[in-house]
Amino acid sequence: MGVLKVPSLLCLVFLMLLLLAPGFDAKTCKELSESYTPFRCLTEPCVKACHKEGFIDGTCVIFKCFCKAC
Repeated sequence: MGVLKVPSLLCLVFLMLLLLAPGFDAKTCKELSESYTPFRCLTEPCVKACHKEGFIDGTCVIFKCFCKAC
């Protein structure tokens, strides 16, 4: 097995820190609605579903309802 050089090891450590940094598990600004299931997305029902899920707004994008948190 080869020996890792210091720059390669440092890059690996920094990459791991970025991936495991706090905040990555929090809700993103835009998420797919979990409660809105119709095939055809309509804006008003999408917004209502997002409000029920605790988001501030909702929008339809290519037949899917996305909720906005920020």
